[in-house]
Amino acid sequence: MAVTLKDVAEACGVSYSTVSKALKNSQLVKPKTKQMIQQKALEMNYIPNHSARALVSKRSGTIGLIWPSVDRVAVTHLISEINRAIKSLGYVMFVSIDDVAAASKKFVEFGCDGIVIFDEGDNSNLPPEIYNNVPVVAYGVDRDIPYPIINVNHAEAMIMAINALLEQGIQTIDYIGDINTNDARQIAKKDAITDYCNAQNITYRIIDSNGLNAIEAEASVKQHLKTDTLSPGVICGSYDITVGTINAIGPENQPLIYSYDNIPQIKKLDYPVNAIGVPTSEIAQQIVTTLDKVIKNEPTDAAYHLHPSLQNNI
Repeated sequence: MAVTLKDVAEACGVSYSTVSKALKNSQLVKPKTKQMIQQKALEMNYIPNHSARALVSKRSGTIGLIWPSVDRVAVTHLISEINRAIKSLGYVMFVSIDDVAAASKKFVEFGCDGIVIFDEGDNSNLPPEIYNNVPVVAYGVDRDIPYPIINVNHAEAMIMAINALLEQGIQTIDYIGDINTNDARQIAKKDAITDYCNAQNITYRIIDSNGLNAIEAEASVKQHLKTDTLSPGVICGSYDITVGTINAIGPENQPLIYSYDNIPQIKKLDYPVNAIGVPTSEIAQQIVTTLDKVIKNEPTDAAYHLHPSLQNNI
């Protein structure tokens, strides 16, 4: 049978409430007593019953995250950062790779205190029965939705990359990204490239990566290289697209690459690449801080705007 708080209390010769306070690291328990109780609980392999605790507190201490993709390094890294931030506030994160409707419904049924969703536009809208019953925070492009959204200004990052290439004397640019998609984040990147280059009379091309992972991007770039070369300046729509592009190019065709997704893995690439975008640690912290405020019924903004930065690795 599972060890209970009562068992620990009897073994320590103290009251049930003293054990409960000690295991919560309460200042109301003397340090020596607290240390003794915590050590005894460890020896007895005591595991807290969070379900029972949730019945009393009306909180489960859990956050549900709807994972948009399992095959992308950048997304995996961001989710790891979100998990780290969630743990620092005392929550535990549950992850689902199911579709938005099914995953969010299960998180409500399981009593999660909040939900984080990677917003892709109208196709990822949550219904009222979800956001009216559990706090929600989205990560995506600023738009009118009934829960806070963290906007990392994808368009601003693309313009930053274009200007950085121009400053280095590069006048011809290729954008490699996921083009045929309903994902508002990817659309924002492509539209920013198109609109800014047209407005500034910059020569550019759009190359479809046919997806956001490295394998699809590599195949797409290899197909392009059968009949053409890449421009001297290349902007990739994601870290994974960057990896695929690097794998596809040969030693005779080495453009200057700027990669969306400001993650530490950029520094580990053998090919010199500059990263653009909001650092993932900053995104994660804003997502979790905002969700914690919603859970606590504290005031929040409808949208939080984070601004990209450039990580120069050349």
